[in-house]
Order: sequence, then C-alpha cells, then structure tokens
Amino acid sequence: MFFRTRRVSALAHRSLANELGFHAIKTSLRTIMRRLWHLSLADVAELPPEGAFIIAPNHRSYLDPLIVGACFERRVNFMMTSKYYDPWYLNWFFRIARCIVVDEDGDNRGALREGKRILDAGQVLVIFPEGHISPDGELQPGEQGVAWLARKAGVSVMPVWVGGTREAHRKGEWRLRPSRVTVRTGELMSTDDYPPGREGTEAFTADIMAAIAALGATDSRR
Repeated sequence: MFFRTRRVSALAHRSLANELGFHAIKTSLRTIMRRLWHLSLADVAELPPEGAFIIAPNHRSYLDPLIVGACFERRVNFMMTSKYYDPWYLNWFFRIARCIVVDEDGDNRGALREGKRILDAGQVLVIFPEGHISPDGELQPGEQGVAWLARKAGVSVMPVWVGGTREAHRKGEWRLRPSRVTVRTGELMSTDDYPPGREGTEAFTADIMAAIAALGATDSRR
C-alpha cells in the first residue's frame, strides 16, 4: 500500500513505474528549486554516463539531499538514517528513491556493505562525510566511512559544496525562507594517490573536506 511503512533494498528492481515516478518527482523538485531558491546548475559538472563513484557534499540542512539529487541527470543513491526513512509520511518517497537505511542505534556495517554493492553495480552513491547536519553551518570534520568505502570499492570521490540551504531551512524549523542556493562540484579524487591503512584513510578524508571547503570559500551564502 502507498502509506504502508516498509523498507526496500536500494538494489531492488526498478520497474518502469518506479523510474517514471522518480523522474517526475525530480523534475518537479528541480523546477521548484530554481524558482524558489534560484538554483543554478552552472557550476555542476555533468556526471559520466557510466561508472561508479561517490559524491561527498557538505551538510547544512534537511534540503541538501533534495538539492543534490535534483542537480544531476544520472540517478544517485543516498544513505540516510532510519528515523527519516521509516515514518509513513516520508517512507513512500524514500522507497521510490531506493535509499540505503542506516539504523542509528545499530551497527552501520550493513549499510556500508550495501553501499559497496551499489558501487559494485556501477551506480552513484551520495554520502555526507560529516555524518550529520552541521549545528552552526560550518564544515565539520569528516568521518572516515567515505574514504573506507571508496578504497574498498575502488572508486573515486567527487567533493561537492552546497550553499544557501541553511538560510532556506534550518534544522528544527518548518518554515522555508527565500535564499539563493548554490552547488559546486570538484574534481574526482582517488584513493590510489594515498598510502594504504589508517594513515592513508585519514589523509584522504582530510583532503576531501579541504576540497569541499575550497569549493565553498567564495560562497557568500555560507
């Protein structure tokens, strides 16, 4: 049923109805965002039509996944916490989107394994390396899951800056405000340029966060 809460694997078969519904929602969201928040795609690189990689954006608002998902022509997959996936009034949308669920009170290794399967299938995975919405809007230190997964799956990482979303909607509020949302994509980064082990993982994570910060350095809507 439409309002029945359940979980669907991100790798589940995507029927024609699913594809049509997803693209209709994405097209509508992109139109709304362009009109409401003047979303521009001028600084967003077109994704390669094939091949797996990870998109790593900063996280300042609940709007960030919607913004990032609407920016790219290719369909992308998100990791998200269960408290947002499971409520019935949101669950229908996330089932269509085929998100990977991370249980907040459990072990996230299962979500990482499913993320690797997504990448092994040649798809694109979006992970917010901060792991949560920044409490003050400033870029937080990155967690090492992105670097670990990139190395395990042998894929590159694209750093992304999203600006203006915190001004449009702040965590804990329902009201949407006028703002100018900007999205900038950076060059793909590879773990091949880093030594194996913990030292390389930490260095790669730090460089991802530095690349995101550099993309946002000239953004007046920080």
